[in-house]
Amino acid sequence: MGTIVWPFLIYWLAMFISCYTIIEVGQDFFYDEVTPRAGLKVAVGSFILAAMLTWLRPSFDTMFTSELPWTVLQGIVWFGVFTLIFQFHPTHALAIGTAALLLIPGVATMGVESMTTPTPTLTPARALQHPKAVRRSLGPSAPAAPPAAEKK
Repeated sequence: MGTIVWPFLIYWLAMFISCYTIIEVGQDFFYDEVTPRAGLKVAVGSFILAAMLTWLRPSFDTMFTSELPWTVLQGIVWFGVFTLIFQFHPTHALAIGTAALLLIPGVATMGVESMTTPTPTLTPARALQHPKAVRRSLGPSAPAAPPAAEKK
């Protein structure tokens, strides 16, 4: 259960903050006002997006290669959320939703993986390096004597 709850909460937090910012700035820019009850709409829309991200766990290395069909499905869901819940005009929802889909899920997955994957304990570098003891004078050394000529 902990393998689903923590990633979901991290995704939901990332989606809520991102979507709330997008709605506040985007709707103010395009429509000169934000729709009423924007916080409630963002909570519902970000919940749906976070549930999908928890299920799929998209990452930048697979979103556009082996997992392309799932990315297309996500695009459809993101368009629906931005159109029906966040109440953007369909062309605006397509543009903003696509840009958000290309940026936010990969970054959120990096955050989820960094917070849920245990890191091995490393030995401090200082403990691994043992400098050799200095057993000679620290002053300048005398020049070495030239090698003796070899006899034939």
